Amino acid sequence: MRRSLFTSALVAVLGFSSSLGLADSIKYMGQISFQSDLQAPANVDLPSFDTQGGALTLISVQVETFHSGAAEPAGDNDDPFQGARASARIIRSWTSTGPGVFAFGNRTVNSPFVDLTADNGDLAAFDATPPDGVDFGVLGYGPELANTTNPAPGLYATPGPGTVSFTVTPTLMVNDTQFEDPPGTPDSWQLEVENPDLTVKVSVTYTWIPEPATLSLLALGALALRRR
Repeated sequence: MRRSLFTSALVAVLGFSSSLGLADSIKYMGQISFQSDLQAPANVDLPSFDTQGGALTLISVQVETFHSGAAEPAGDNDDPFQGARASARIIRSWTSTGPGVFAFGNRTVNSPFVDLTADNGDLAAFDATPPDGVDFGVLGYGPELANTTNPAPGLYATPGPGTVSFTVTPTLMVNDTQFEDPPGTPDSWQLEVENPDLTVKVSVTYTWIPEPATLSLLALGALALRRR
């Protein structure tokens, strides 16, 4: 009977707190960018949820992980005998780990194919202008949502200000050219890539309420007002 009464009281208090709109949320967001998959893993550091010594209760956590990628490729066909049908490609793969969270992404973007002539006489001098060269422009995607996780609140709550970290690893960053056959791959080809990028963004949303003792006081106050 005592347990039943306690449960009823708790339900009444939570219902009262909900009616007052006491549940609140706050979002933090951070990001990290890479230019090569040879770079070391790096952290996105965000604030933990500060319970202010127990005055606040964290009731849910939502972690969302986004990614985007881009590059600016340009090519020059230096084969004096064969033209080419060329397409630029980028590949971006990564992983992210944090408290109760594992996220990953893998994305490939291809440009349209472009018809190029054999070398027009510029030879080894890089020239991305037609008829034997091409500037593919900005090739990219995103930001795209890769993962949504609701980890245990206890992994993110601290009695005072703190930090939670998400370690992001660039597993593969490719910037290359694909050729259609026929006519096939030229014997001599130059590719230049500017501004290669992989960006991973992490957002954490905390939903919280005042701790139960505070809610009880609010409920008692509401009952007293109702009796009046």
